[in-house]
Amino acid sequence: SVIIGPPSSGVVKNTYKQVTTSSIPMISEGATSTSLSGLDPMFFRTIPPDTVQGAVLGQVIAQDGVKNLAIVVLNDEYGTHLRDVVVKTVEDAGVNVVYGEKDAFDPTETNFSSIVTAIKASNPDAIAIVAFDQTKSLVKELASQGVDTHKLYFVDGNTADHSEDLDAGLLKGTKGTIPGVMASDDFQKKLVKAYGKDIDNFTYGAETYDGIILAALAAEKGGSADGETIQKNMAAVSGATGGDECTTYKDGVAAIKAGKDIKYKGLTGIGAFNKNNDPSSANIGVYVFDGDNKPVFDHTQEGKVPTD
Repeated sequence: SVIIGPPSSGVVKNTYKQVTTSSIPMISEGATSTSLSGLDPMFFRTIPPDTVQGAVLGQVIAQDGVKNLAIVVLNDEYGTHLRDVVVKTVEDAGVNVVYGEKDAFDPTETNFSSIVTAIKASNPDAIAIVAFDQTKSLVKELASQGVDTHKLYFVDGNTADHSEDLDAGLLKGTKGTIPGVMASDDFQKKLVKAYGKDIDNFTYGAETYDGIILAALAAEKGGSADGETIQKNMAAVSGATGGDECTTYKDGVAAIKAGKDIKYKGLTGIGAFNKNNDPSSANIGVYVFDGDNKPVFDHTQEGKVPTD
């Protein structure tokens, strides 16, 4: 009836045609690539595109008083799209981009010596890094060349637990952004109980859950669990046409059976799907790394932003 996922933008691009041409909706909980907006009438996502994350990260950098920013990104769609939005946002706020405005490194790069030398020579106040596993080698090289690693800015690709990867305290004070809402303590406990063992990462958990509930409510509204019916009713149950707000599947079903239009507001709190099947508003979480190099959710910077 429906495919939940994949969470990777690259995997979505490699698989969506097989799914959507079979009249099956694909609902991604974590694919944030800007190019996926309006990808296919059968493709939805419960996570905002990278344009939103880039704008929020840029705002955080500017609000922190950074005057001269270096930005180092991997050379793929994820890296360059985020870079372009971050650069525009910080420059509009009066921040100088002293390195990396047009540069990007090969995703297979392992030796960052020359890149760090160039970054250091640009004398930045802070450095934004858009990367994945390459982050570990890059941060180690920054530290070895005497660059301050407490004034870094990460994105969802590297805002993760680095306690086993880097020396304690190396990232203390560094900030990162992750699209989506921070799962509540109650929801985390329910996930751990259902899974049967410890989970140490709840990223996109709420987005996965809400994707499933939205699909189920769409089937209920349309009176059928086939893919085409779900697709036709997804926007409506998300609130695109208005309706009574409901926060649970049970309440949504009751309202639908009573003949009412509904607006599902679940764990993510995302806005109704827009014309591109993206959430019309969504949360971007801001995290601050502690002395163990673990990201801690910053409740002072909670907020929902429009995606249009």
